[in-house]
Amino acid sequence: MKVVGIIAEYNPFHNGHAYQIQKAKEITGADYVIVVMSGNYVQRGTPAIIDKFARTSMALKNGADLVFELPVLWSTASAEYFSMAGVKLLDSLGIVDFISFGCETKNFSLLTTAAKILAEEPEEFSALLKDSLKQGMTYPAAREKALFTYLKNDFDNELHEILSSPNNILAIEYCKAIYSLNSNIQPCPILRTGAGYHETDLHASLSSASALRKLLFSDAASAYKKEVFQQNIPSDSLEALADSSGAFLHENDFSSMLYYKLFLEQEMGFEAYGDSSPYLSNRIVNLLDSYLDFEQFCTLVKTKDVTHTRIRRLLLHILLNIRQTDYLSGKELQYIPWLRILGFKKESSVLLTEIRKKTALPMITKTTKAKDMLSAKAYALFQKELSASNLYYGTLSQKINTTVKNEFQRELVLL
Repeated sequence: MKVVGIIAEYNPFHNGHAYQIQKAKEITGADYVIVVMSGNYVQRGTPAIIDKFARTSMALKNGADLVFELPVLWSTASAEYFSMAGVKLLDSLGIVDFISFGCETKNFSLLTTAAKILAEEPEEFSALLKDSLKQGMTYPAAREKALFTYLKNDFDNELHEILSSPNNILAIEYCKAIYSLNSNIQPCPILRTGAGYHETDLHASLSSASALRKLLFSDAASAYKKEVFQQNIPSDSLEALADSSGAFLHENDFSSMLYYKLFLEQEMGFEAYGDSSPYLSNRIVNLLDSYLDFEQFCTLVKTKDVTHTRIRRLLLHILLNIRQTDYLSGKELQYIPWLRILGFKKESSVLLTEIRKKTALPMITKTTKAKDMLSAKAYALFQKELSASNLYYGTLSQKINTTVKNEFQRELVLL
Protein backbone atom coordinates (compact mmCIF):
# COMPACT_ATOMS: atom_id res chain seq x y z
CA MET A 1 0.00 0.00 0.00
CA LYS A 2 1.45 3.36 -1.08
CA VAL A 3 0.18 6.62 0.38
CA VAL A 4 0.85 10.20 -0.72
CA GLY A 5 0.11 13.17 1.56
CA ILE A 6 -0.88 16.70 0.59
CA ILE A 7 -1.01 19.79 2.82
CA ALA A 8 -3.67 22.17 1.54
CA GLU A 9 -6.30 24.83 2.18
CA TYR A 10 -8.69 24.29 -0.75
CA ASN A 11 -10.08 27.79 -0.37
CA PRO A 12 -11.88 26.95 -2.62
CA PHE A 13 -11.04 23.63 -4.27
CA HIS A 14 -10.36 24.23 -7.98
CA ASN A 15 -9.07 22.48 -11.11
CA GLY A 16 -5.44 23.03 -10.12
CA HIS A 17 -6.02 21.10 -6.89
CA ALA A 18 -7.71 18.25 -8.78
CA TYR A 19 -4.73 18.18 -11.16
CA GLN A 20 -2.27 17.97 -8.26
CA ILE A 21 -4.07 15.00 -6.70
CA GLN A 22 -4.23 13.17 -10.03
CA LYS A 23 -0.58 13.95 -10.87
CA ALA A 24 0.66 13.00 -7.38
CA LYS A 25 -0.94 9.55 -7.66
CA GLU A 26 0.42 9.15 -11.17
CA ILE A 27 4.02 10.08 -10.25
CA THR A 28 4.21 8.14 -6.99
CA GLY A 29 2.01 5.19 -7.90
CA ALA A 30 0.12 5.83 -4.67
CA ASP A 31 -3.05 3.89 -3.89
CA TYR A 32 -4.37 6.51 -1.46
CA VAL A 33 -4.25 10.28 -0.89
CA ILE A 34 -4.32 11.73 2.64
CA VAL A 35 -4.90 15.47 2.93
CA VAL A 36 -3.95 17.69 5.87
CA MET A 37 -6.24 20.69 5.47
CA SER A 38 -6.57 24.02 7.24
CA GLY A 39 -9.82 24.31 9.17
CA ASN A 40 -12.00 27.41 9.23
CA TYR A 41 -9.07 29.86 9.10
CA VAL A 42 -6.20 29.92 6.66
CA GLN A 43 -2.53 30.86 6.52
CA ARG A 44 -3.01 34.27 4.92
CA GLY A 45 -4.75 35.37 8.13
CA THR A 46 -8.39 35.21 7.08
CA PRO A 47 -11.45 33.00 7.54
CA ALA A 48 -11.93 30.36 4.85
CA ILE A 49 -14.67 31.43 2.44
CA ILE A 50 -16.65 28.27 3.19
CA ASP A 51 -16.32 25.97 6.17
CA LYS A 52 -13.95 23.04 6.61
CA PHE A 53 -16.57 20.32 6.18
CA ALA A 54 -17.75 21.67 2.82
CA ARG A 55 -14.13 21.87 1.66
CA THR A 56 -13.50 18.34 2.96
CA SER A 57 -16.39 17.11 0.84
CA MET A 58 -14.87 18.85 -2.19
CA ALA A 59 -11.55 17.10 -1.62
CA LEU A 60 -13.07 13.64 -1.10
CA LYS A 61 -15.17 13.96 -4.25
CA ASN A 62 -12.06 14.82 -6.27
CA GLY A 63 -9.54 12.16 -5.37
CA ALA A 64 -8.70 12.48 -1.66
CA ASP A 65 -9.35 9.45 0.55
CA LEU A 66 -8.95 10.86 4.07
CA VAL A 67 -8.82 14.44 5.39
CA PHE A 68 -7.31 15.57 8.70
CA GLU A 69 -7.58 19.08 10.12
CA LEU A 70 -4.45 21.16 10.65
CA PRO A 71 -4.96 22.85 14.06
CA VAL A 72 -5.77 26.57 13.89
CA LEU A 73 -2.61 27.38 15.85
CA TRP A 74 -0.59 26.21 12.84
CA SER A 75 -3.02 26.86 9.98
CA THR A 76 -2.81 30.60 10.71
CA ALA A 77 0.94 30.65 11.38
CA SER A 78 4.01 31.56 9.33
CA ALA A 79 5.09 29.34 6.43
CA GLU A 80 7.70 27.70 8.65
CA TYR A 81 5.25 26.67 11.39
CA PHE A 82 2.48 25.84 8.90
CA SER A 83 4.77 23.48 6.99
CA MET A 84 6.40 21.90 10.03
CA ALA A 85 3.02 21.09 11.60
CA GLY A 86 1.63 19.71 8.35
CA VAL A 87 4.64 17.47 7.74
CA LYS A 88 4.67 16.42 11.40
CA LEU A 89 1.03 15.35 11.15
CA LEU A 90 1.67 13.30 8.02
CA ASP A 91 4.78 11.76 9.57
CA SER A 92 2.86 10.91 12.77
CA LEU A 93 0.43 8.74 10.81
CA GLY A 94 3.18 6.20 10.17
CA ILE A 95 1.86 5.17 6.74
CA VAL A 96 2.68 8.11 4.44
CA ASP A 97 5.35 7.40 1.82
CA PHE A 98 5.35 10.68 -0.13
CA ILE A 99 4.38 14.32 0.26
CA SER A 100 3.27 16.15 -2.87
CA PHE A 101 3.42 19.93 -3.23
CA GLY A 102 3.45 22.50 -5.98
CA CYS A 103 6.55 24.43 -6.94
CA GLU A 104 7.47 26.94 -9.62
CA THR A 105 11.02 25.86 -10.45
CA LYS A 106 12.44 23.00 -12.47
CA ASN A 107 15.64 23.14 -10.42
CA PHE A 108 14.38 21.01 -7.54
CA SER A 109 17.96 20.10 -6.66
CA LEU A 110 18.75 23.74 -5.80
CA LEU A 111 15.50 24.01 -3.84
CA THR A 112 16.34 20.96 -1.70
CA THR A 113 19.93 22.18 -1.25
CA ALA A 114 18.59 25.45 0.18
CA ALA A 115 16.18 23.50 2.40
CA LYS A 116 18.99 21.34 3.81
CA ILE A 117 21.12 24.38 4.62
CA LEU A 118 18.19 26.05 6.38
CA ALA A 119 17.35 22.88 8.30
CA GLU A 120 20.90 22.05 9.38
CA GLU A 121 22.12 25.67 9.79
CA PRO A 122 25.87 25.08 9.29
CA GLU A 123 28.06 27.32 11.42
CA GLU A 124 29.23 29.42 8.46
CA PHE A 125 25.67 29.99 7.25
CA SER A 126 24.47 30.94 10.76
CA ALA A 127 27.25 33.53 11.05
CA LEU A 128 26.35 34.99 7.66
CA LEU A 129 22.68 35.17 8.62
CA LYS A 130 23.45 36.94 11.92
CA ASP A 131 25.65 39.48 10.11
CA SER A 132 22.88 40.26 7.64
CA LEU A 133 20.30 40.66 10.41
CA LYS A 134 22.64 43.02 12.28
CA GLN A 135 22.63 45.21 9.17
CA GLY A 136 18.92 45.78 9.70
CA MET A 137 17.65 43.50 6.94
CA THR A 138 14.30 41.75 7.20
CA TYR A 139 14.61 38.03 7.92
CA PRO A 140 13.70 36.92 4.33
CA ALA A 141 16.25 39.34 2.84
CA ALA A 142 18.94 38.34 5.35
CA ARG A 143 18.31 34.66 4.71
CA GLU A 144 18.56 35.14 0.95
CA LYS A 145 21.83 37.09 1.22
CA ALA A 146 23.30 34.46 3.57
CA LEU A 147 22.36 31.67 1.17
CA PHE A 148 23.88 33.55 -1.78
CA THR A 149 27.16 33.97 0.04
CA TYR A 150 27.21 30.44 1.46
CA LEU A 151 26.64 28.96 -1.99
CA LYS A 152 29.44 31.19 -3.36
CA ASN A 153 27.00 33.26 -5.47
CA ASP A 154 26.85 30.50 -8.10
CA PHE A 155 23.04 30.48 -8.30
CA ASP A 156 22.08 34.08 -7.45
CA ASN A 157 19.47 34.65 -10.13
CA GLU A 158 17.92 31.20 -9.90
CA LEU A 159 17.94 31.20 -6.11
CA HIS A 160 16.37 34.66 -6.02
CA GLU A 161 13.54 33.43 -8.26
CA ILE A 162 13.04 30.40 -6.03
CA LEU A 163 12.94 32.49 -2.84
CA SER A 164 10.58 35.04 -4.42
CA SER A 165 7.78 32.56 -5.10
CA PRO A 166 5.26 31.72 -2.33
CA ASN A 167 4.89 28.19 -3.73
CA ASN A 168 8.66 27.66 -3.71
CA ILE A 169 8.98 29.07 -0.20
CA LEU A 170 6.39 26.55 1.03
CA ALA A 171 8.19 23.79 -0.92
CA ILE A 172 11.46 24.71 0.82
CA GLU A 173 9.71 24.68 4.20
CA TYR A 174 8.16 21.26 3.53
CA CYS A 175 11.58 19.83 2.62
CA LYS A 176 13.17 21.60 5.56
CA ALA A 177 10.60 20.03 7.90
CA ILE A 178 11.28 16.57 6.45
CA TYR A 179 15.03 17.00 7.11
CA SER A 180 14.48 18.47 10.59
CA LEU A 181 12.18 15.60 11.60
CA ASN A 182 14.48 13.01 10.02
CA SER A 183 11.36 11.72 8.30
CA ASN A 184 11.34 8.92 5.73
CA ILE A 185 8.64 10.68 3.70
CA GLN A 186 9.84 11.38 0.15
CA PRO A 187 9.10 14.78 -1.44
CA CYS A 188 7.16 14.74 -4.70
CA PRO A 189 7.24 18.22 -6.27
CA ILE A 190 4.78 19.03 -9.05
CA LEU A 191 5.54 21.94 -11.34
CA ARG A 192 2.67 24.41 -11.01
CA THR A 193 0.67 25.10 -14.15
CA GLY A 194 -1.69 27.97 -14.83
CA ALA A 195 -1.82 30.92 -12.42
CA GLY A 196 0.72 31.62 -9.70
CA TYR A 197 -0.16 31.14 -6.03
CA HIS A 198 -1.07 34.78 -5.34
CA GLU A 199 -1.91 35.77 -8.90
CA THR A 200 -5.27 37.53 -9.08
CA ASP A 201 -5.73 37.48 -12.86
CA LEU A 202 -8.19 34.90 -14.14
CA HIS A 203 -7.08 32.10 -16.48
CA ALA A 204 -9.15 29.92 -18.81
CA SER A 205 -9.41 26.88 -16.52
CA LEU A 206 -6.51 27.05 -14.04
CA SER A 207 -7.06 30.27 -12.11
CA SER A 208 -5.57 30.53 -8.62
CA ALA A 209 -7.67 30.40 -5.47
CA SER A 210 -6.70 34.05 -4.89
CA ALA A 211 -8.17 35.06 -8.26
CA LEU A 212 -11.36 33.10 -7.65
CA ARG A 213 -11.84 34.62 -4.19
CA LYS A 214 -11.28 38.09 -5.62
CA LEU A 215 -13.96 37.47 -8.23
CA LEU A 216 -16.30 35.98 -5.65
CA PHE A 217 -16.27 39.16 -3.54
CA SER A 218 -16.31 41.52 -6.53
CA ASP A 219 -19.24 43.39 -8.06
CA ALA A 220 -18.99 41.42 -11.31
CA ALA A 221 -22.23 40.22 -12.85
CA SER A 222 -23.48 36.93 -11.42
CA ALA A 223 -23.70 35.38 -14.90
CA TYR A 224 -20.01 36.14 -15.48
CA LYS A 225 -19.05 34.74 -12.09
CA LYS A 226 -21.00 31.57 -12.82
CA GLU A 227 -19.25 31.12 -16.16
CA VAL A 228 -15.76 31.58 -14.68
CA PHE A 229 -16.45 29.23 -11.76
CA GLN A 230 -17.79 26.57 -14.14
CA GLN A 231 -14.54 26.79 -16.10
CA ASN A 232 -12.26 26.66 -13.06
CA ILE A 233 -13.98 24.53 -10.42
CA PRO A 234 -15.02 20.85 -10.62
CA SER A 235 -18.77 20.44 -10.88
CA ASP A 236 -19.24 18.79 -7.46
CA SER A 237 -17.22 21.58 -5.83
CA LEU A 238 -19.53 24.07 -7.51
CA GLU A 239 -22.44 22.29 -5.83
CA ALA A 240 -20.85 22.93 -2.42
CA LEU A 241 -20.42 26.60 -3.29
CA ALA A 242 -24.05 26.77 -4.40
CA ASP A 243 -25.19 25.06 -1.19
CA SER A 244 -23.61 27.88 0.82
CA SER A 245 -26.30 30.20 -0.60
CA GLY A 246 -23.77 32.94 -1.18
CA ALA A 247 -22.72 32.97 2.47
CA PHE A 248 -18.99 33.34 1.88
CA LEU A 249 -17.11 34.68 4.87
CA HIS A 250 -14.66 37.55 4.44
CA GLU A 251 -12.32 39.08 7.01
CA ASN A 252 -14.52 42.19 7.07
CA ASP A 253 -17.36 40.11 8.50
CA PHE A 254 -15.27 40.11 11.71
CA SER A 255 -14.57 43.88 11.66
CA SER A 256 -16.77 44.96 14.56
CA MET A 257 -15.60 42.13 16.83
CA LEU A 258 -11.96 42.86 16.04
CA TYR A 259 -12.37 46.57 16.74
CA TYR A 260 -14.06 45.85 20.08
CA LYS A 261 -11.21 43.55 21.15
CA LEU A 262 -8.56 46.05 20.04
CA PHE A 263 -10.42 48.83 21.86
CA LEU A 264 -10.67 46.81 25.09
CA GLU A 265 -7.01 45.77 25.14
CA GLN A 266 -5.25 48.87 23.81
CA GLU A 267 -3.89 49.89 27.21
CA MET A 268 -2.27 46.46 27.69
CA GLY A 269 -0.88 46.37 24.17
CA PHE A 270 -0.71 43.41 21.79
CA GLU A 271 2.86 42.23 22.08
CA ALA A 272 1.86 38.87 23.58
CA TYR A 273 -0.05 37.71 20.47
CA GLY A 274 1.26 35.48 17.70
CA ASP A 275 3.17 37.33 14.94
CA SER A 276 3.40 40.47 17.09
CA SER A 277 6.31 42.63 18.25
CA PRO A 278 6.66 45.75 20.42
CA TYR A 279 6.79 47.86 17.26
CA LEU A 280 3.61 46.38 15.75
CA SER A 281 1.78 46.54 19.07
CA ASN A 282 2.54 50.27 19.37
CA ARG A 283 1.56 50.82 15.76
CA ILE A 284 -1.85 49.18 16.29
CA VAL A 285 -2.49 51.30 19.39
CA ASN A 286 -1.43 54.52 17.68
CA LEU A 287 -3.56 53.89 14.58
CA LEU A 288 -6.68 52.52 16.29
CA ASP A 289 -8.57 55.82 16.02
CA SER A 290 -8.41 55.43 12.22
CA TYR A 291 -9.92 51.94 12.22
CA LEU A 292 -12.70 51.37 9.67
CA ASP A 293 -12.69 47.63 9.04
CA PHE A 294 -10.44 44.57 9.16
CA GLU A 295 -9.08 44.89 5.62
CA GLN A 296 -8.56 48.67 5.75
CA PHE A 297 -6.76 48.43 9.09
CA CYS A 298 -4.38 45.78 7.71
CA THR A 299 -3.38 48.17 4.96
CA LEU A 300 -3.04 51.00 7.45
CA VAL A 301 -0.79 49.08 9.86
CA LYS A 302 1.36 47.54 7.11
CA THR A 303 4.85 48.99 6.59
CA LYS A 304 7.56 48.57 3.98
CA ASP A 305 9.30 45.95 6.12
CA VAL A 306 6.21 44.04 7.33
CA THR A 307 4.04 42.12 4.90
CA HIS A 308 0.30 42.52 4.59
CA THR A 309 -0.09 38.80 5.35
CA ARG A 310 1.76 39.08 8.65
CA ILE A 311 -0.49 41.97 9.73
CA ARG A 312 -3.60 39.97 8.82
CA ARG A 313 -2.31 37.00 10.79
CA LEU A 314 -1.54 39.19 13.79
CA LEU A 315 -5.01 40.77 13.78
CA LEU A 316 -6.60 37.34 13.42
CA HIS A 317 -4.52 36.04 16.33
CA ILE A 318 -5.71 38.93 18.47
CA LEU A 319 -9.31 38.13 17.53
CA LEU A 320 -8.87 34.39 18.21
CA ASN A 321 -6.76 34.94 21.33
CA ILE A 322 -3.76 33.02 19.97
CA ARG A 323 -0.67 34.07 21.91
CA GLN A 324 3.08 33.50 21.70
CA THR A 325 2.76 31.19 24.72
CA ASP A 326 0.38 28.98 22.72
CA TYR A 327 3.14 28.40 20.18
CA LEU A 328 5.48 27.40 22.99
CA SER A 329 2.86 24.95 24.28
CA GLY A 330 2.35 23.59 20.77
CA LYS A 331 6.06 22.97 20.33
CA GLU A 332 6.29 21.28 23.74
CA LEU A 333 3.50 18.97 22.58
CA GLN A 334 5.50 18.12 19.43
CA TYR A 335 3.21 20.27 17.22
CA ILE A 336 0.47 17.65 16.76
CA PRO A 337 -0.99 16.28 20.06
CA TRP A 338 -4.14 14.89 18.40
CA LEU A 339 -5.48 13.78 15.01
CA ARG A 340 -8.79 15.41 14.06
CA ILE A 341 -10.58 13.58 11.25
CA LEU A 342 -12.77 15.78 9.05
CA GLY A 343 -13.87 13.07 6.64
CA PHE A 344 -13.02 9.98 4.64
CA LYS A 345 -14.28 7.62 1.95
CA LYS A 346 -15.83 4.46 3.35
CA GLU A 347 -13.97 2.42 0.74
CA SER A 348 -10.69 3.82 2.11
CA SER A 349 -11.35 2.99 5.77
CA VAL A 350 -8.37 0.63 5.68
CA LEU A 351 -6.26 3.78 6.12
CA LEU A 352 -7.73 4.39 9.56
CA THR A 353 -7.10 0.77 10.55
CA GLU A 354 -3.45 1.05 9.54
CA ILE A 355 -2.98 4.45 11.20
CA ARG A 356 -4.33 3.14 14.51
CA LYS A 357 -1.67 0.43 14.38
CA LYS A 358 1.12 2.94 13.82
CA THR A 359 0.36 5.97 15.99
CA ALA A 360 -0.22 6.59 19.68
CA LEU A 361 -1.91 9.94 19.04
CA PRO A 362 -5.59 10.19 20.02
CA MET A 363 -7.85 10.24 16.97
CA ILE A 364 -10.77 12.64 17.44
CA THR A 365 -13.98 12.08 15.50
CA LYS A 366 -16.36 13.73 18.00
CA THR A 367 -15.40 16.97 19.76
CA THR A 368 -17.47 16.06 22.83
CA LYS A 369 -15.03 13.20 23.57
CA ALA A 370 -11.84 15.26 23.22
CA LYS A 371 -11.52 16.22 26.88
CA ASP A 372 -11.31 12.59 27.97
CA MET A 373 -8.77 11.80 25.25
CA LEU A 374 -6.28 14.65 25.74
CA SER A 375 -3.85 15.82 28.39
CA ALA A 376 -4.70 19.06 30.21
CA LYS A 377 -2.19 21.07 28.16
CA ALA A 378 -3.36 19.57 24.87
CA TYR A 379 -7.02 20.15 25.76
CA ALA A 380 -6.26 23.82 26.53
CA LEU A 381 -5.09 24.18 22.93
CA PHE A 382 -8.07 22.19 21.67
CA GLN A 383 -10.41 24.60 23.45
CA LYS A 384 -8.90 27.42 21.39
CA GLU A 385 -9.70 25.28 18.36
CA LEU A 386 -13.33 25.01 19.44
CA SER A 387 -13.65 28.71 20.29
CA ALA A 388 -12.19 29.78 16.95
CA SER A 389 -14.46 27.45 15.01
CA ASN A 390 -17.58 28.45 16.93
CA LEU A 391 -16.77 32.11 16.33
CA TYR A 392 -16.67 31.27 12.62
CA TYR A 393 -20.07 29.58 12.72
CA GLY A 394 -21.54 32.31 14.90
CA THR A 395 -20.40 34.97 12.45
CA LEU A 396 -21.82 32.93 9.58
CA SER A 397 -25.18 32.72 11.41
CA GLN A 398 -25.29 36.50 11.77
CA LYS A 399 -24.40 37.01 8.12
CA ILE A 400 -27.18 34.80 6.76
CA ASN A 401 -29.58 35.54 9.65
CA THR A 402 -30.12 31.83 10.20
CA THR A 403 -28.82 29.56 12.95
CA VAL A 404 -26.16 27.12 11.75
CA LYS A 405 -24.69 24.09 13.50
CA ASN A 406 -21.82 24.78 15.86
CA GLU A 407 -18.65 22.71 16.24
CA PHE A 408 -20.25 20.27 18.70
CA GLN A 409 -23.19 19.56 16.39
CA ARG A 410 -21.17 18.77 13.27
CA GLU A 411 -20.27 15.30 12.08
CA LEU A 412 -17.38 14.20 9.92
CA VAL A 413 -17.94 13.74 6.19
CA LEU A 414 -18.46 10.17 5.01
CA LEU A 415 -18.63 9.38 1.30
